[in-house]
Parts: sequence; structure tokens; C-alpha cells
Amino acid sequence: MAHLPVSPEKLIEQFGPHLNYPPREGFAGRDEPDKAVKTHCCFCGMQCGIKLLVKNDKVVGFDPWEEFPFNQGRLCPKGVQRYMQNNHPDRILQPLQRNEGVGFTPVSWDEAMDKTVAEIKRIQEKYGKNAFSVLSGVSLTNEKSYLMGKFARVALKTANLDYNGRLCMVSAGAGNKKAFGLDRTSNTYADLEKAEVIIVAGANISETFPTLTHWVWRARDHGAKLIVVDPRVIPLARTADLHLPVRPGTDSALYGAILKYLADHDMLDHDFIDNHTTDFDKALAAVKDYTLEWGRSNYRY
Repeated sequence: MAHLPVSPEKLIEQFGPHLNYPPREGFAGRDEPDKAVKTHCCFCGMQCGIKLLVKNDKVVGFDPWEEFPFNQGRLCPKGVQRYMQNNHPDRILQPLQRNEGVGFTPVSWDEAMDKTVAEIKRIQEKYGKNAFSVLSGVSLTNEKSYLMGKFARVALKTANLDYNGRLCMVSAGAGNKKAFGLDRTSNTYADLEKAEVIIVAGANISETFPTLTHWVWRARDHGAKLIVVDPRVIPLARTADLHLPVRPGTDSALYGAILKYLADHDMLDHDFIDNHTTDFDKALAAVKDYTLEWGRSNYRY
């Protein structure tokens, strides 16, 4: 089993995490930046607009991008603190080598490269090319994602390449692709404001997409009903009109029971179904044996 080379306390003392607040008067250059760069926050799927203030090629602050249509200048704590990452004192800027009893000590880039290449070759010679896998990230630029793919397939020659979206947005993208023909949302978030009913299923908006919460509250102000489907009492569920704490893995049973109920009571939009869907009869056939009572047995009250 892996173990630390020194105590956790010593590693924290050396590398953090340490709190780092901006100076009370702001970073140097904050009030006279060379330029304001319009960009996006990369920390969730909302991609909120933000203006980063740059002085001498360093990010020294930010301004709200109030004209940006989605967040309209709003930012969550992740977006507000993003600009501090570049110059945070805990940021590691050089390779480190593990030394038992000492911790991690700096080494040169050439030494780190030679060591890494030698270990890759040693492992692959013993276990094969696919002994390595590469895990990339959604927040990379297109160019960096391209390079990660090339590194995995051309340099390492491994078939194991993935990214963190496999556990996040891939399922949503696949569902949207099948339902609406696009692997992303097919309407503007501003449409939420006009909704009469909002169903939030398996999405912890308040903590993972904070700026989206604004549009939910706008709809609520106009009388919209809120239904939350989630095993946990997430923050949004505390104010919902209806919280359905389904058992994990039974959400499909819930949706099937709802569809069966709507069909049995002729509550479907037949014009929309006829003009804008395909194989709806197959969907009905798949839930013909569902009952609402069977669905209720999978709720956890």
C-alpha cells in the first residue's frame, strides 16, 4: 500500500493548502491594467463570461462581464477566485522527486523527463503498451486536448484514453443527442424564466452550477413549480414544491411510471408527438406494464 514519504503535517507545511487572500488594497496593477481579456470561467459546464485584468502579462484581477447573456456578470466563488490561481504561493512550478524520509525535493526538467521516459519504457516492456492510461480534462483548450490524444496514441501507443466527462457530462450529452439531436442543451437558459414547471433530476445545481440557480429563482418568482428528483436533500430540494428521494438506480422506473400515467389519462401533447418525435409508440410499449404503485415502491421516504 502506498504511504507518504513524511508526515501529512510536514507536507502541508511545505506545499499547502494555505489560504491566500488578495491584498486589502488589491494586487499591484489592479486599478491600471494593461488590458481586460474577455474569456470564460472553465470550472463547470456553465462557462460564465468573465473579464480578466492583465498587467505585465500577469492576471491581477477580474471585472464582471455584465453584457454576457447567460450569467450577466454573476459569478460563483469558483469564478471569483479563479484569477488567484496563477500566482498562488502553493502553485507548483517545477518537477518534484519523492525522497523517503525527506519528502519531495525539486529536480531539473531534464532529470524529470529522463526519469519519466525510463519508467514508462520499463513498465511497458514488462506489461505492454496498454499498461498506461491517460486521463484528460474538460477544461483544456481544444489544442491541448488534441495534444493529449496524440501523446496517448502516438507516444505511449495506448488504447486507454479518457477524460473526466465520462463521469459527468457524457451521459447528459448522449441523452440530449438522442432526444433533441444535439449533444448539449438545445435552448437558452433564459427560457427557464418562462417555465411553469421545472424538474431537476440528479443535478446539484446550487453547488455545481451556482449561476444557473438565478434562472430557477426567476421562474419561481413568476409562479413556477419546482420538482427535485435526487436521493439526497440537496440545497435546491429544501425549497422545492416536491422532492422525490428515489433510490439510486431507480430513476428510469420513475420516468416510466410517469409516462404510463400520462398516457393512461390522455395527458400527452399528441400534435407535438406526431410532428416532432419518432418511435413514440415504442416508448409507450416499453412502459405498458408499469404502475404508479410499482414506481412508489422505489421511493425512499
